[in-house]
Amino acid sequence: MTAPEAGADGAILSLDGVVRHFPVRDMLGRRKGAVRAVDGVSLSVREGEVLAVVGESGCGKSTLGRLALGLEEPDSGTVRFRGDDLRALSPAALRERRRWMQMIFQDPYGSLDPRMTVGRAVAEPLRLHRIVPRSGERERVAALLARVGLRPEHADRWPHEFSGGQRQRIAIGRALASGPRLVVGDEPVSALDVSVQAQVLNLLQDLIRELRLAFVLISHDLAVVRHIADRVAVMYLGRVVEQGPADAVFASPRHPYTRALLASVPGAGTRGAVLQGDLPSPIAPPAACRFHTRCPHAEEICRMQEPPLVVGAAAAATPAHRAACHFRDTLPAAATPANGHRGGGERLARLQAFFAAHRPGTGNAA
Repeated sequence: MTAPEAGADGAILSLDGVVRHFPVRDMLGRRKGAVRAVDGVSLSVREGEVLAVVGESGCGKSTLGRLALGLEEPDSGTVRFRGDDLRALSPAALRERRRWMQMIFQDPYGSLDPRMTVGRAVAEPLRLHRIVPRSGERERVAALLARVGLRPEHADRWPHEFSGGQRQRIAIGRALASGPRLVVGDEPVSALDVSVQAQVLNLLQDLIRELRLAFVLISHDLAVVRHIADRVAVMYLGRVVEQGPADAVFASPRHPYTRALLASVPGAGTRGAVLQGDLPSPIAPPAACRFHTRCPHAEEICRMQEPPLVVGAAAAATPAHRAACHFRDTLPAAATPANGHRGGGERLARLQAFFAAHRPGTGNAA
């Protein structure tokens, strides 16, 4: 069974105007509103590319990841995998497509069934999609474990016998078992220690490069995003407020929310107004610009008119860099680290040092 071809625009995954609202009901079951988790998002990711989706908790980024894989059905808009609208597929065709789309979950302790040996867990996608005969399962599982830095004999052990980093390696091996073209990582390293994060991220980078995977990284950790992402989409209350190449977004953020996120990273070397107050309710988000209630630059137009997500004059040299802000071209210059999006910040420096020290062959897998 061969993977379907990419869409006409070369994208493995494309979302166009995707909306997903979750109804809120009272004690009698009557609908009283809706959580506007994702509210008109358009994104795409190509083969071999890492798209990072960032934002505060509750901004809708995890729901967006589930929509991308067909685990949630959008209320409106289209989700296309290699040109095929997932909602238009029959159940059988959708199941076949799911072989090529996989997810790596945040919690390495909860994502593995404690009643299954590691070998059985990794072999489950092989059986589900009938990729190899039963007689070839053990050999394929051993190859998958070796690819993620584990040993063949680990197949006979149970999940509780492994560290958090090793469990996440197992989860990555299971995700690779079906030969996917698209992988969504929902905070795949946030539950791990920094040294283990470095090893797992190095592994993911190597796999993305070798297998030409389209990878969607959902994260709140900007140090990780700076290191691994090719493009960044910043979400706020269900909408993308800034999107563009990672270098451009980190070196010259054009939306006040992006600047506030960067300024909130301790020691990141980026100065700006730190966010005040809590995220407004996604049941009743502010009208017009949703960020105006927390924005230090907000004016009357921000309360009256929703800004489009477009390229500003200041970003003419980077036409893929877009921001949804009325003042995208007139905001004061952001104070960012001199060495661009790859540098700056004590935490990022420590993480990068671990990246260098824990490349394959320089230490034991955690």
